[in-house]
Amino acid sequence: MADTYPSYAALAAAEAEGVDYTRTSLTPAGATWASIAIHGGSIEPGSGEVARAVADGRMAFFEFAGIKNSGNGDLHLTSTVYDEPMGIALVAAARRCLSFHGYTGTTGVAETAIGGLDPALVARVTASLETRGFVVISAPSEISGTNPLNICNKTTTSAGVQLEMSRAQRAAFFPNGDLSRAMRESGQRTAAFWDYAEALRSAYTGLGTVAQTSINVSRYTLIPAPSPDIDLTATVATDRIVTGGSHFVALVGRYQDTSNSYLARLEFTTASAVALTLRRRLAGTETLLGGGTVPGLTHEPNRRFAIRLQITGSALRAKTWLASGREPAAWTVAVTDTSLTTAGQIGTRSILSTANTNALPVLATWGDVSAPIPQRFTLARAVNGIVKPHPSGAPVALADPDVWGL
Repeated sequence: MADTYPSYAALAAAEAEGVDYTRTSLTPAGATWASIAIHGGSIEPGSGEVARAVADGRMAFFEFAGIKNSGNGDLHLTSTVYDEPMGIALVAAARRCLSFHGYTGTTGVAETAIGGLDPALVARVTASLETRGFVVISAPSEISGTNPLNICNKTTTSAGVQLEMSRAQRAAFFPNGDLSRAMRESGQRTAAFWDYAEALRSAYTGLGTVAQTSINVSRYTLIPAPSPDIDLTATVATDRIVTGGSHFVALVGRYQDTSNSYLARLEFTTASAVALTLRRRLAGTETLLGGGTVPGLTHEPNRRFAIRLQITGSALRAKTWLASGREPAAWTVAVTDTSLTTAGQIGTRSILSTANTNALPVLATWGDVSAPIPQRFTLARAVNGIVKPHPSGAPVALADPDVWGL
């Protein structure tokens, strides 16, 4: 069925915001994921409530909600032409997006049809829902979410996930299967609603936090690397204005021990500058291989930066950019070095300068880790040698972001 309006501008000219529809946009500091419902309220009842519960104050959240007494279907704008500016801007600033919708489905069959251009996250969400007993099917072509113009795919990675919940599934989230506005606004929810939201939240990365309680102490997070050649990406932020001396955060490759590894290191300086360098630690001596201050980037508390390290043979390359922006095509720094050749481990390193005078702890938050290997993630505390497994006790697929047991 064709939309009543061809665009948001046409809709806004004919319908009254606050009377016929509402828009809600919330972005917590540091959020890199978005949970959205562009057909919320009484357009596709239940979709907005699920999106808000999944966001849970951690993800960015957007809802366009129909609040008319009747005829809310007139407010439907198809995902591939959706151009409402608040929602578009929120998704465009996110690395990953979960877009919640409702469809009729088969009478009495509670299921979720899933699609989108983020296959790794599709698999992750599917597994999480199925583990909790929810039925998930591959979305048919008409609701597959695979069109690049779909709002769920307008993230900084040009990929997202669309979840189409059948009417029976949405009805299961409210007492007596009541999808009315009065019931939804009452706050009443079934156990199935909270189980569903928790399943989606468990697929969300959150952020791994490294609490730096002392200066000049390296804190590593590491996993085994099955190959010497790596391509590792993550986002990172620190929570303080830098005082006294720099904050250092780095991706680590070919790590053998604390004395031998390669680093793609970001430095946040007391002048709020951002520097990216490639470095070698060999027999305990750290050597600058290349790089320097990155023009156009400035550090602020909780401002997230993406960093990528690629090592192929003797070629080392690194780049950095604002996590809210798109990855640049060019590498920031590229060098060659033949000192370290074995796979070792990969991960992250966080350390404060010996001159740093920030009130402690300084928190470094890592997220959106992407690497081509599924492995268990562990934390090696450099101060006492303790190795702590991921709290789930299950393998962690670093092809997707994950929460670390920090």
